[in-house]
Amino acid sequence: MKSARSLPSRSLGFTAILVATLLAPLCAGVALAEENPDPPGRAARINLALGAVSLQPAGTEVWTNEVLNRPLATGDRLWSDREARAEVHVGSVAIRLGSESGFELLNIDDRTVQIKQTAGTLGVRVRALGPDQTFEIDTPMAALSVLSPGEYRIDIDDAAGVLRVTALSGQIAVTSGSEAETVRGGEQAEYSDQGLAQANVGALPPADAFDQWVLERDRREDRAVATRYVSRELTGYEDLDDYGSWQVVDDYGPLWTPAVAVGWAPYRDGHWAWVAPWGWTWVDSAPWGFAPFHYGRWMSLGGRWCWAPGPRRAVPVYAPALVGWVGRPGVGIAVGIGPSIGWFPLGWNEVYVPSYRVSPGYVRTINVTNIHVTNEYVTNYVTNLSNRPVMGAPGPGFRNQGIPGAVTATTRGAFTGAEPVQQHRAEVPREWLAGGAAATAAPAIAPNLQSVGRRAPAAPPVDASLWNRPVIARGVPPATPAFEAQRRAVIANGGQPVAAPAARAPRNDIVRAAPVVLPRPAATTQPSYGGARGPAEPRPPAYPAEGRVRTPPPAIEAGRIAPIRPPPSVAPARAPIEPRAPLEPRAAPTFRLPPEPRRATDESRPPPARERAPPPTQEQQQQPQSRPNDRAPRGDRRR
Repeated sequence: MKSARSLPSRSLGFTAILVATLLAPLCAGVALAEENPDPPGRAARINLALGAVSLQPAGTEVWTNEVLNRPLATGDRLWSDREARAEVHVGSVAIRLGSESGFELLNIDDRTVQIKQTAGTLGVRVRALGPDQTFEIDTPMAALSVLSPGEYRIDIDDAAGVLRVTALSGQIAVTSGSEAETVRGGEQAEYSDQGLAQANVGALPPADAFDQWVLERDRREDRAVATRYVSRELTGYEDLDDYGSWQVVDDYGPLWTPAVAVGWAPYRDGHWAWVAPWGWTWVDSAPWGFAPFHYGRWMSLGGRWCWAPGPRRAVPVYAPALVGWVGRPGVGIAVGIGPSIGWFPLGWNEVYVPSYRVSPGYVRTINVTNIHVTNEYVTNYVTNLSNRPVMGAPGPGFRNQGIPGAVTATTRGAFTGAEPVQQHRAEVPREWLAGGAAATAAPAIAPNLQSVGRRAPAAPPVDASLWNRPVIARGVPPATPAFEAQRRAVIANGGQPVAAPAARAPRNDIVRAAPVVLPRPAATTQPSYGGARGPAEPRPPAYPAEGRVRTPPPAIEAGRIAPIRPPPSVAPARAPIEPRAPLEPRAAPTFRLPPEPRRATDESRPPPARERAPPPTQEQQQQPQSRPNDRAPRGDRRR
């Protein structure tokens, strides 16, 4: 085993932090708190569920099967049942679950992804990994640490008592006790409870059905046109091409327009859920409904809703929902006492100040990575927040609040019960549309158990002891409080979210591995979640230049909108790997893939209504249209 320097640890201490509070019925304010860390700048997303896939939110015993677009945070558990599969993304990292597989997300923050796997199959693709970043998979027989970008597969075969670690590319370290070894690209290693010395290392076996599915998903990501306009670290980019089109608008740059029915509005087709540590979080029902609701801003141009993703090269910081909240007259945003709750999407370059406790640097970063403003602009906005005019009034207020159909309302019961908003819409009072007080801080309403997700009709058929099975780990994950303890803390905090505990607590299911120094190869360029620039990638012209603040016009003439047509690129070729006979025969599972959704048109505008048959109704989402691939798929990983 080769020696190398150990990974630097990330300090979890923060001394001064900024909390968004209610300064007046007109707006949200900011206050200082002490020793509370910022929430992570990224969250995992469940973007695909084929078959029976269930989620158990952190600190609860409740299972929910409403998993599409659900953000995953520390402590969440995910299970895919027999003949089911699931896909999770954390920025550019893809995690795939096979049949009868599950994992617990032990820790996720700006530098760490730590997963506990005690059963089934995981496929992992890591595109980039910085010197201070860690991706760890903890299993009952060994702790696995990704050393370099690559593609990996982890199988736990309980019947044979074997852990299989496959590296299609890259390098992954296997640690158990005081031993450690590296599995390199083109190798598969088998381990038992007898230790690493008894490992059986050989070449890759032939691909099975799970490998073929993973390969097709990778090809789909590789040919995504959206990566020409957004960073791959923007979680959810891979679904935009199939359900909308890109265009460029003078002064605003790349905009994405979804193919939706007439009368559609952002933040309406979905539900609200309580996700710690951010609090009230929007969970959209559309297959593409993650990136446009947690990053960037929405604009109404020429009667159509368009999404502006923000600066191309910056690593965007995740937000639970980028909306302005409205309430009853004279009550401001303290809408918890009213019969209904209302909101609307934030518009072009409008600053977001959250209700959960954060540092001043977090407020600046979450805005400058999602809109075209400077740190100074955000600082001045927060400083003068209490002196701003009534939100919604003409001038520098919230522009989208006055757009017809932009404000959505629901009952308090539907809001706290994670009920579909579309089925429980409430009447929007006239005063909410013009002159009604609004702010970006979420309403001060404490969650109940149903707020984390509506209970599934039946829990998945998996033994509870599976989750308590001890695993070997290098890192110690943070504590996950029980939901009732979280709820009491929120009530004591006036209905606002409480920072997640940063302290590491001992767990009976975590066995610490010896601090073996891993043979880490040269570091690769990886973006930082502290507001720094990302990797050097081709960047389209900036519209506008960063720091330039503009207000969108009420309409855009037809001649000013033109499609973006960047030069085509070719996916890099991969060196073939000569396979050998499998180490142990494995039968491919019986599994039938669903058809891939048809791709949306590449034109800058949707086709005329006469070309659509049949026309969509008010309550139906328009089906995307097909489009030929403009990039050649990359070569197979195996021959």
